[in-house]
Amino acid sequence: MPTKDYYAPIVKNWIYPLAQRLQGRDFPSAMREGLQNQHLSQAGLQALQLRKAAALVQHAYQTVPYYREAFARAGLSPHGIYDRADFENLPVLTKDLLRDNFKDFFSSQPVSGLMSVQTSGSTGLPLKSMVSQRSALMSNVCRIRALQWWGVELGDRMVYLTNAGYRFEPGKAKSYYESIYTPLRAALMNRRYFSAYTMTPTSMQAHWDTILSFRPRYIFGFPSGYAELAKYLNEQGCDGKKANLKLVMTLGEVLHGWQAELISSTFSCPVGNEYGSVEAGLVAHSLPCGAMHTVDDRLIIEVVREHPEDEYGQVVITDLDNWSFPIIRYNLDDLAKAVHAGHDCSLGLGLGVLDGLVGRDQDVIRLRSGKVLYCHYFHNLLKHVQGVKQYQVVQKETDLFEFRIVPQGEAIKPEGERYLKETVREHLEGSRAEITLVANLPRDPSGKFRFVISELESFQEQPHELH
Repeated sequence: MPTKDYYAPIVKNWIYPLAQRLQGRDFPSAMREGLQNQHLSQAGLQALQLRKAAALVQHAYQTVPYYREAFARAGLSPHGIYDRADFENLPVLTKDLLRDNFKDFFSSQPVSGLMSVQTSGSTGLPLKSMVSQRSALMSNVCRIRALQWWGVELGDRMVYLTNAGYRFEPGKAKSYYESIYTPLRAALMNRRYFSAYTMTPTSMQAHWDTILSFRPRYIFGFPSGYAELAKYLNEQGCDGKKANLKLVMTLGEVLHGWQAELISSTFSCPVGNEYGSVEAGLVAHSLPCGAMHTVDDRLIIEVVREHPEDEYGQVVITDLDNWSFPIIRYNLDDLAKAVHAGHDCSLGLGLGVLDGLVGRDQDVIRLRSGKVLYCHYFHNLLKHVQGVKQYQVVQKETDLFEFRIVPQGEAIKPEGERYLKETVREHLEGSRAEITLVANLPRDPSGKFRFVISELESFQEQPHELH
């Protein structure tokens, strides 16, 4: 049985609200607002969105140079937002446009303070943006209220496995951040941090030892990292049930079904997933009802298809709370099937549902015929090749795939190589498969791991980090 955590209420009622207050955020009133909003009806949420969107668009037109010029070029009136169709006539904002016009997105009448954020820049082009304190506050509120449905409260012990708490700056800045700031913050907030940059047997054993001694109520991190930890524990004969976890919550990457099954069976607890971005914070959060609920009281979330017959479209968001650096109809370069406004939620929530999230556009393979192939295809393929410890697939050319494989031993069997090459040729329109054996596979600069990468220039996305 987990031991009672007497420190958790102190974090919930005193330390966290004080930390928010020091940043100019009224956390108690925002939390009350967020808890009430999630129970609004579908019609009530849509009305709230439209009111906030109409006011934001007018504010952006009057105080933000980029939108004043963009709306004028499109011949749109900021006063004509009367329904969702009017709103969806506004031009879509791309990452290139944000990068090229960064200075023109600042409002001359900021409603709250701003803080600078930057994406990981997985394709070599980091993207800087600004988030208002109000937007960051409401994103935090939406995360806290979502975790409550899983039985996890603000202040509960938590172990974190991402890129948080680690820096690359040389000298005193790095030393201060990692030796003083991060440990102090962890102690105050009832947390422990582990780096996703290195997942060695030594670091995974230390991670597991900390989980057993610290007794967190839940663990939070990249799904690839916790899948790797779960695999390590199973190989070492460690009983993950001893952690007595209430929840494993993943973020930052798409949670694949096989990862959720492996993590859940290892730790004997539910596995949830959070989807968001650095530029706008939390976008959607899985709940015990089985749905990936959208945060409709703070964002408008759309799935925009290039062609009506397309199965998947681009995820486009509008941050309704960032009036100081407005982000309106912003393309995250992620793919999903749809956003359902109405949902028969067993929890009684009126929030919408994001369906079929498959991750960023660059994790999608496009064949010569135009057929789209999603990354789970390769997992299902490599399950049938013995001796594969870890893999990464890189589309080098339209019909050339490099399989970078960390083998269980020194090599994979010849029949495994033949099966892989023949199946790729048969399934992927005559494509070739090259097999490269490696000792390890590096993670992105953000600490995430990508199973599938397309190097085709015409399909590359702009940098983006799920937060």
